[in-house]
Amino acid sequence: MRTGMLRRRLIAGVLAIFLCGSGPVAAVEVEEVDWTAVLRALGVALDSWRLSPFPRMTPTPTSPPPTSTPTWTLTPTPTNTPTVTFTPTEIPTQPSSGQLAFGPSNSLSPPQRLASAFLVFPYIRADSSTDTRLTLINMSNRDVRVNCFFVRDAGPVLGCLEIGFVINLTPLQPFSWFAGQGTNNPLTFTAAPPFTGTGELKCAVDPDLPDLVAHNVLQGRATVFDDSDGDTVAYGAVGFQRRIDGHFSNVVSLDGFTYDQCPERLHFQVLTQKNGSNSTLILTPCQEDLLNQIATTTAVQMQIVNEFEQVFSSSRTFTCLTALPFSAISTLRKSTIGTDVAHLVVRGVSSPLIGMVIDRFEGPDGSTHTSANDPYVEGGSPSTVIFP
Repeated sequence: MRTGMLRRRLIAGVLAIFLCGSGPVAAVEVEEVDWTAVLRALGVALDSWRLSPFPRMTPTPTSPPPTSTPTWTLTPTPTNTPTVTFTPTEIPTQPSSGQLAFGPSNSLSPPQRLASAFLVFPYIRADSSTDTRLTLINMSNRDVRVNCFFVRDAGPVLGCLEIGFVINLTPLQPFSWFAGQGTNNPLTFTAAPPFTGTGELKCAVDPDLPDLVAHNVLQGRATVFDDSDGDTVAYGAVGFQRRIDGHFSNVVSLDGFTYDQCPERLHFQVLTQKNGSNSTLILTPCQEDLLNQIATTTAVQMQIVNEFEQVFSSSRTFTCLTALPFSAISTLRKSTIGTDVAHLVVRGVSSPLIGMVIDRFEGPDGSTHTSANDPYVEGGSPSTVIFP
């Protein structure tokens, strides 16, 4: 009897703890427990717990993650290959002089890309069916005087013939004419005589100021076209920049100090001669005395490397200029070297050379196509051109 009473008091105490403040049970009679009131109070307590929201943790504000510079990672397919990571590198820029065509020359004598002080057109042709459109552009905002000379090989009797003329260009003016027709502009007192045959054109800037920016202002382009068969070749003139201030002295010193040097070697990737294709090698000397009309004669050394890296050689001698078809050079024939493509290296002995290759190849329809092939230049060799 005493044990049952203690159990009832213990249960009543526990219920009092849980139900404190939740219902009308403030005092509990241990001996007389109203179990209906206990169950009702317990239901109310459970309902209150179920409807009350659970406490939630308030998130602590955090700062955004730092911005990182993107990198590019190339992971090769094999999993055991090391990962290669490319890190972007900032390329330093040269200060601009205000016009795209102006800038320092970083190579010896590339094909015309920058405004220059001395231009050479190695291939000019004008005859009954062929003519050449020549274009000179003054890239500066000042008047420019340009001293030019046509030179052609008139044969073993007459030798080299030259025709000199002066062109006056207004600021930012392009000046264009046909070599075979010549031109005359009374507004600028500019006249270019008609030209016949196959030859070259050399032009030097004669500025009114000694400043370097007054020299490097000229760009040029030529288009040779044949009305009889539609054969067309267009190329940019080879440009040499002036490197120091000073007046034009009628002597163009291509020594790498006053003007850019001439290239020591010319490199071409060419198609060898075979049926349906017969390209032409155009060469003209850097060294020239136009004042005393002394023709330049030089030997030409040629090295030809076929696709199997077999080396062949050849040599020629010419005066004034030359236009050699590949059929006349045995080591540039496919029947001799055995491959369709060859690496041609050209070097002048008595004078460095300027030149180009006119690629001729057969198309799918059997017709012949043409393209100008500019060389990659190697090294430097000093030379001089003397104007009257």
